[in-house]
Formats: sequence, structure tokens, C-alpha cells
Amino acid sequence: MNILFSMHGEAGHHLGTFRLARALASRGHRVTYLGLPRVRQLVEAQGFAFIAFAEDLFTTSGAAQQSPAAAAALFRRYTTAIVDGRLDACLRSARPDLLLCDAFLWYVALRAQRLGLPTIGISTSLFLFDNPRIPPAVTSIRPGRGVLSALRISLAWKMMHLRHLVTKRLASRLVGAYRAPLRMHHLTDTFAWVARQSGVRLRRHVTHRLDEIGPHLILPELVLCPAAFQLPGPRPAERRHCGDFIDLQRQEPPLPFDPSGRTIIFCSLGTSAAAYRQARRFFAAVAEASALAPEWFFVLHISDPALIGALASSANLLVVPWISQLTLLRHAAVMVHHGGLNSIMECVHREVPMVILPCARDQPGNAVRAAHHQLALTADVRSITGDRLRRLIGEAMGDAALKRGLRRLKDQIEQERGLEQALAFIEGFTAGFTAGGNSDRP
Repeated sequence: MNILFSMHGEAGHHLGTFRLARALASRGHRVTYLGLPRVRQLVEAQGFAFIAFAEDLFTTSGAAQQSPAAAAALFRRYTTAIVDGRLDACLRSARPDLLLCDAFLWYVALRAQRLGLPTIGISTSLFLFDNPRIPPAVTSIRPGRGVLSALRISLAWKMMHLRHLVTKRLASRLVGAYRAPLRMHHLTDTFAWVARQSGVRLRRHVTHRLDEIGPHLILPELVLCPAAFQLPGPRPAERRHCGDFIDLQRQEPPLPFDPSGRTIIFCSLGTSAAAYRQARRFFAAVAEASALAPEWFFVLHISDPALIGALASSANLLVVPWISQLTLLRHAAVMVHHGGLNSIMECVHREVPMVILPCARDQPGNAVRAAHHQLALTADVRSITGDRLRRLIGEAMGDAALKRGLRRLKDQIEQERGLEQALAFIEGFTAGFTAGGNSDRP
């Protein structure tokens, strides 16, 4: 069977899929990725074929695309390429029997529906829809018991939808906000336009819902997260959790230093540090904490070239633009990070206590879940100082409850056997199509 993955153009959205892709390949399926040119190297380094979409639109320098006029022109060309047949040609070129499509890329799934291509959604976050017991992941609300908690959660969902109307729909129409290839998953109006161009009739709560970032197609869906990490409460029937999606075969270069004999504190804001207003404060606090705790060795990952030049390495602080995270976590005593799901799950796998300072997106909700399951200590990144961070790291390092929580969740993940269930679902989903002799699907 030919299986095509299409994931959002950030590295974090791809990293979680590689274990599933390898497992599918080991069972004899041919796996190909379709995406923006910026992730080609990442995908091909893992040994998978890659098809670039709209490659001709991303040949100009990044600097030239910073002006509003250039950004608006790029968005128009990109959305045109989605509906004028170029995306269809990319989809057909893999001759897929099945598309596994990131929930952010509803436009790829809409075009796949136009082509009659069987599609399963993939979610790399725990974003939900209106839920009576689980608050939005974009908030730091910790659910409790009783009527007051239910009312608070209900109000949070209503306020979230109101903010979405003002900050996304109206802002998009009035000032062009979110009109960029990597941010268009927020755009309800563009979603409706692509659906019309694709001949798909939309019906809210039947074909799609509005979740915490915008429109979300209702498809059979795999969630790259164990069910045990979610908060207690009802979940959409179409969602299946993949358990521990950590790719232990991920190709990583060796560490740039000898970790032996060191108490390593690993600090990172992931691969999108430039997107966070609090990044400079976070990095400055890490540098200050390293000066206050010379007995520890800090590894600070700064993915943004504009930020990394502001800090220099020292005797117990190594500043790097990239690091082999899975390898480093073998040696880390604590990880300080933003609350990305990849980082949380990799820490659980290595049983590394965490200090989480959420910045944006689903990170506040991820931090709530990590605290609920006793995996991490959390704090507000907007007020973090070096001294406060040093004390949090010391507490996390010596907290026996965190070590028990990490072991408990790791055991629950193993019991879920999520990867095996995901493989069985994928192969069962396409059985009717392949049995019908559709291997020549366009």
C-alpha cells in the first residue's frame, strides 16, 4: 500500500510521525511525505521520499517576504496553487492508497476528498472542541470538581470562541492577520473558500467543527499522544490515540560535548523560539540560573539565529543552535522547556523531571496536564527570574513524586499499545479500498 503523509511545515509536527511511518514501512507499505520545501531535509534524513508542494514560491529570500505586500502576494499565490491543480498533481504523484493528513492542513484533506482519496487525520496536539469537563488547551485552567468548575470551563470555551472571532476572523479580514502558509490553519473564511473550490459542501458539526485554533475537519483521526496524558472527560469518538510516538530510531548526530560526570540541565523552547514573545526572558533566566548554580551544567538550545547571538557559552553553560534531544535526555537530570508535546513525551520516555514554562499555543494546557499527572513543576514564563528558575530546578531534581509520576505514565503508555492499535486501524481502514483493486488510485 502507498501511504502519503502530509504534515504542517514545522519540524515538531513531523518528528512525532516518524515512528509511525517506520512501523508502516516495516510492514511492507511505501511511505512518502508531501509538504513545504523547508522540511525536505528533515524528512529525507530519516530515509523517506519527499514531494515538495509550491516549491517555486519559496525560492526568494526570507527577507524579501517580510514586507506586508510581499507576504500578501505570497499568500495569494499559495492559495491559488492549492486550488488550481498543482496540489492535486502533488497528491496524485505519490499514487497513494491512503493520505495521513495533519489536522492543520485541512486544505490538503479537502483536495484529497475532491480526488476521492481515503484520508485519516493526524493531530499533533490535544486541541478539542467545546467540552464540559476539559478546558481549552490554550488556557492554564486546572479543572476541579463540582458546578463551579463546570461553569468556569464552559465560560472558557465561550470566551475562546469570542477571541477567535475578534483576533482571527476579524483580524484576518481587516489587517490580513494569519494570511501566511504556515498560519492559514486559523482562517475559517479561507477554509470555506477552499471547500467551495473543491466541491465539498460544509455542514458545521457534520463535516467540521471549530476547535481551539480554527476549522477542524471531522475525519477518522489519530492523535500523536497517549490517551493517559489527557485530562479526564469525554473525547470525540473519531479520535484514536497513538500512545508513545517517540521515534527511537531517529537519526541524530553525536553530542558536541562529553556528558559524563555532569549534572545536566537541558533548556529549550523547541524549534519555534522566534515565535514566542517571552523567549528573551526565558533565555536570560537560564543564563542567570547557570551563574547562580555552577555545580550544574546547562545546555541551552536556541533555535532562532537572531536570539542565539545575544548569549555566550560559559564554563557551565553551553549555548547551541541545535542539539540531539533524545540523546541528551539520556544524561539530563532535569529539562526546562515550553511544554511542547514532543518534549513532554520524550522526557516521559527517559523519565526526566521537568520544569515547564508555557509560552503559547497548546503549551498552557500541556503544562496543566503534566502537573496533573505529576510529571513537572510549572511557572509563569512572564515573571521567571534566574533565582526562581534555579530553585524550581532543584525542587524538580529532588521531587520523588515527579519520579513516580513519570514511571506511572510510562507504564500506562506501554499498556495502551497505541502504536499497534494505530497500525491495525490504518490497515483496516484501507482494506476495503485495496480489496477493490484500487492500487492505481490517482
